[in-house]
Amino acid sequence: MIMKHLWEKLTLKPKEWRRIAKSLHVMDYLVKNGAPRIIQDLKDDLYKIRAFQDFSHKENNVMQGTELRDKSKQLCELLNDPKKIQDEREFAKQTREKFSGI
Repeated sequence: MIMKHLWEKLTLKPKEWRRIAKSLHVMDYLVKNGAPRIIQDLKDDLYKIRAFQDFSHKENNVMQGTELRDKSKQLCELLNDPKKIQDEREFAKQTREKFSGI
C-alpha cells in the first residue's frame, strides 16, 4: 500500500519536486530499516528512480533539483550493491538498539 503511494509520487509534475524528494527519502529509509521484500520491489522498478538522476526544474529563476539528483544517485548505488545494503541495514539496527535503551 505504501509503496503504491510512493510510486505515484514519483510521477508528479516537476513543480512538485519537494514531494518527489520526500518520497525518495522514505524509500531510502525503507531500504535501511524496512522489510527485506521492499528492497526487491525497489530493484524491480529501479528505472523509475534512475530517471531522476538528470532532473532539473527552474523555479523563480533558480534551478532546483540538486537534492533530488543526489538522492536518486545515492539510492541507485545502494540498491545495486548488496554488501552496502547489508552494511546500512546493520548500522540502522545498531542505531535503533542504541536509542531504544534510552
